[in-house]
Amino acid sequence: MFRKTLLIFIAAHAVAVRADENHGRGQRLDLTLGKAVRMALQKNFSITAQKFDPKISRQREMASEGRFDPAFALSYSTGDSVIADTFIRGATTNAGAQFGARSIVQSDVWSTGVSGVTVWGLGYDAGFNTSALGGASNNLATNWTSEMSFSLRQPLLRGAGPEVNLADVRIARNNVTISEWTVRQQVMTVITQVINVYNDLQFAHENLAVARRSQGLAKQLLRDNIKRVEIGVKTPLDVTTAQAEVAAREAALITATRAVKDQENFLKQLITADMMLLIRTSVSIAPPPSSALTPNVVAGIRNALESRPDYQQAKLDIANRNIVVRVTKNAELPRLDLQASLSLLGLADDFGTSAQRIADRDRSSWSLGAIFSIPLGNRESRGGHGAAKLSAAQALVRLQQLEQQIIVLVDNAAGLVFTTQQLTVANREARRLAKESLAAGEARLVAGTGTTFEVLQLQKQLADAETAELRAIADYNKAVAKYRLETGTTLRVHGVKIE
Repeated sequence: MFRKTLLIFIAAHAVAVRADENHGRGQRLDLTLGKAVRMALQKNFSITAQKFDPKISRQREMASEGRFDPAFALSYSTGDSVIADTFIRGATTNAGAQFGARSIVQSDVWSTGVSGVTVWGLGYDAGFNTSALGGASNNLATNWTSEMSFSLRQPLLRGAGPEVNLADVRIARNNVTISEWTVRQQVMTVITQVINVYNDLQFAHENLAVARRSQGLAKQLLRDNIKRVEIGVKTPLDVTTAQAEVAAREAALITATRAVKDQENFLKQLITADMMLLIRTSVSIAPPPSSALTPNVVAGIRNALESRPDYQQAKLDIANRNIVVRVTKNAELPRLDLQASLSLLGLADDFGTSAQRIADRDRSSWSLGAIFSIPLGNRESRGGHGAAKLSAAQALVRLQQLEQQIIVLVDNAAGLVFTTQQLTVANREARRLAKESLAAGEARLVAGTGTTFEVLQLQKQLADAETAELRAIADYNKAVAKYRLETGTTLRVHGVKIE
């Protein structure tokens, strides 16, 4: 009966293993940690999406620079009007025309010009227009009027100078850099995620091997106890106890197998844009390289303040806010603008002559003046400037807070590296002692002084110690990755350059 029971347990395990193998059947992806990182850099959705931000910011920068592009205008209009001949200067009438007759007058107007503003705030407008007034009825003569005009307007106080007029451009340029730092942050985060999941997958594989060894030990003990019962040195209770433990370890094996599949999916999600890969492909990984690191907290903080994207972004945000402070400070000034204009006029019976008279400056006019205005109370400008100063001060406090957080994060990350190093050593020793204890317990069982329960407990302790050691190794590698993330050195360590 005992042999029959053993066969049932072995058969059940074989069915579970075959089911697991069938589930994982399909293509196979062989990975190293370096290859996984490279695949993530090429295909990770979050990185791909984040890379749009700098492109969007550059387009916005170009849009802000477009304020200084000159505008070219060209227009033409035509029309007819009916008026009495007696009111038309220069009109001639046919013989026999009656007083009070009316004529159709046609007008055509062409105009073109260029206008814009410079970085100094100087507004300019240069234009040329010509009009033809005349008609065929009653021999109405055609009069051509051409005009070339120039006008300038230069702010002297409010709105004067590149600092004010280039503010939006400089903010847009800073925003481009901010978006580039955001991409770096996303890449660093994804690399760290890949390292973490890769180590978790390696742990899951090794933990599965531990579960299989543990189940193998329980099955071997079950077989031995069946033989011992048959020769009368053990009771059926020892067999039942071993059977129960085999069943429990079968459940642990199923859980460990599922953990491998889950971690594979997490890794595939990070390194591919092909969602069907989650279903079709199994992953085989090489052990991650050893991450030997002795953290230096002071150097780590210095690196973090130089290389962390969030810190650089915070400094650029302060720069943007200071630009706004200067712009709003300028807005508090009164408006004092100088204006100048020049107009050249040409009148003739044909276009060529009217244009020539412009060149000859037969008729010209000019003006020069100033415009001064100031809002009474000026609360809008004063309020805007006050809010901008407070916003800049707030951003500075947040930068100081971030500096404090970075110091804490780097110190904690360094401490985690040291802690996981110590845990790895301690758990390795615990695993060695647990193995020796199991050997001693098995010897006592053979000698008749030990019990099945004791051996099963020692087997579990060994499995737990092996798992703890493997977990500590994975946690150490993850702690190193976290330290590099917190110090902003992830890209440099992995040789990643972002274009």
